[in-house]
Amino acid sequence: MSTATASRAINQPGSVKPETRNRVLQTMKELNYQVKQNSSKLLLATFPDFTNPFNGSCIKGMQGAARKRGYQLLLQQIEEPKNPRSYDFLMNSSMFRGIIFTHTLPDQETMDAIKMRYSVVMCSQYNVSDDTPCVIIDDYAAAKSAISYLLSIGRTQIAMINAKLHHSYAQLRERAYMDALEEAGVSARPGWIAHIASIDYEMAYSAAINMLSASDRPDAVFCVSDVYASAAIKAAGRLGLSVPGDIAVMGFDNVSLCNMTVPAISTVNQPMHQLGWQSCNLLIDQLEGIPAVSRKIVLNTDIVVRSST
Repeated sequence: MSTATASRAINQPGSVKPETRNRVLQTMKELNYQVKQNSSKLLLATFPDFTNPFNGSCIKGMQGAARKRGYQLLLQQIEEPKNPRSYDFLMNSSMFRGIIFTHTLPDQETMDAIKMRYSVVMCSQYNVSDDTPCVIIDDYAAAKSAISYLLSIGRTQIAMINAKLHHSYAQLRERAYMDALEEAGVSARPGWIAHIASIDYEMAYSAAINMLSASDRPDAVFCVSDVYASAAIKAAGRLGLSVPGDIAVMGFDNVSLCNMTVPAISTVNQPMHQLGWQSCNLLIDQLEGIPAVSRKIVLNTDIVVRSST
């Protein structure tokens, strides 16, 4: 029996067969293993980078849900989410009752070890091979809608400024980008895809300058963050290109930054506040033994058209 199965039997009894849970409980009894009971009302939400404006609305949603149900929420930045040692503090703590992760973990072993101690929910990201409850958007469908929109306004030379592919959302959005172009009979050029290490304006600006100064520059840029989109608009202006005349720019998230640039950014609107609100409620439901209607909640997105396209 795997660690993951034992974890589910202890923390999420409704997710395993009764006979499986009985086997786990019998083994615990034989080994005299006692599960530490934690009556704390303190929750933890972890983020890879607090500078990403996406996180602000998400945090407000989490905090609002926690307060409404009598819990407190602490925030923690995990600077190296892919390093298993970044989670050592969780294994040596009994402060928290449950955890919301807004990023993927290094491996299944790390996740299983954490789930042996805490109830866990994923917010905005998830591991395809893992059954951890999550609240997400359909990144593939959202990105495909964005590319389809750019194609519909006559843009056929579409570049992409993406995050690193260890993020699940980056993988899905890039696959949607490739599929949408292929279905439209348009070739995707490898040199027109940039992967940025973090949601960083300066790095995105540098990538956009390189992309837009090439002799075969694109006529549109799809960015997986509004921060990247604002950097692409700045780079276009630096190179004497008009937006959207020469370059159409499409963002993702619909943060307040979209209305601060000139021109304002067309973007994919995702319900950031609801992602936070529902992920926190889903976690508290687990803690209080309330059966979940679904362990995977998928929220809707839509396209917001502004003057950058």
